[in-house]
Amino acid sequence: MIDLYCERLGPGPLAEPLNALTNSAFLVSAWWLLQLARRGGARGGWDRGLLMLAGLALAIGVGSTLFHTVATGWALAADVIPILLFQLLVLLLYLRRHVGLPVMPASGLCLAFLLACLAGRSWPTVLNGSLAYAPTLLVLALLAWHQQRSGAPASLGWACGLFSLSLLLRSLDNLLCALWPIGTHLFWHLLNAVVLVLSGTALLSSGRHTGRNNGTVQGAWR
Repeated sequence: MIDLYCERLGPGPLAEPLNALTNSAFLVSAWWLLQLARRGGARGGWDRGLLMLAGLALAIGVGSTLFHTVATGWALAADVIPILLFQLLVLLLYLRRHVGLPVMPASGLCLAFLLACLAGRSWPTVLNGSLAYAPTLLVLALLAWHQQRSGAPASLGWACGLFSLSLLLRSLDNLLCALWPIGTHLFWHLLNAVVLVLSGTALLSSGRHTGRNNGTVQGAWR
């Protein structure tokens, strides 16, 4: 059994009931992203990038529920891998659609982000393991700055603010056990479910382009 959060007081699938239950918020996010994917498709089709994000949001909810119930090594992998894939896909889609980078430079930046996240996991005891998400906060802030400069709706600014709060609460989970026995990790779930939707909204409203061909804007992953 892996015991990482304040709410877990012993073994068993019901030892973290609130941490498990609040993962239902990710299922709502998946449904919301699915609606965005349907709305964002050209000529009545689906936005394939957002459709993949909806699938990953569903995987996040399932994987996190597994971890907060069975709390094993394989369940931890089922929890963290979809989260990392969601972040990578959001970054790739934003760089392609909104910044207009070609595939190779965008992929290179995504690889650098992946390596930074993996490096952050080398210190699992620092900030209750939240150091692994420091690159996420930095990149989200940079994308929010870019979005604000481009004059697009400030969905990533809100996402950055909510993620900062959720990261703080995740970091304080074990420190506040004496004062708040149920822990603060459940708010990590609830706030980040909103962050997922805001990220998808940013992609939908970002112009959805990767470059120009004979003066026309080309769709990215349509």
